[in-house]
Amino acid sequence: MKLDKELALINVDAASKEEVLELLGNKLLDKGFVKEGFVGSVLQREASYPTGLPTQPYGVAIPHTDGDMVNESKIAFASLKNPVRFTAMGQGDVEVEVKLVFMLALKNPADQLETLQKLVGLFQDAETVSQLAGVKDAEELNRLVAGKE
Repeated sequence: MKLDKELALINVDAASKEEVLELLGNKLLDKGFVKEGFVGSVLQREASYPTGLPTQPYGVAIPHTDGDMVNESKIAFASLKNPVRFTAMGQGDVEVEVKLVFMLALKNPADQLETLQKLVGLFQDAETVSQLAGVKDAEELNRLVAGKE
């Protein structure tokens, strides 16, 4: 699970989850990895099926949408300067202060499940979450993720 350098946004200053989702989604769109409408589809899905995870020491979100909006499977990443609120996965009334966002753009539904499982595995370790929040660039991010697989 390698992340492209141009899809890793480090220490982003965003005011809301919508702003983060638009930044990441537009990055994927600009590179041709997703279709027009991807960003809107992710925003709509996030409203119905929230992806915030109350991990320690920071919350994480894994926004995604259906594979038919994807041209080439990729993962976009953002670490945030200040947390933004996402609704917790499976708990519509709970909000999570999220500092890490992994946006999945995956064509194949089977890949989605496998990738989600790998990511959730990473997030179960508070030290790893802390290290992810502190990465300085895409190379460091990839070294950290590769070392935990």
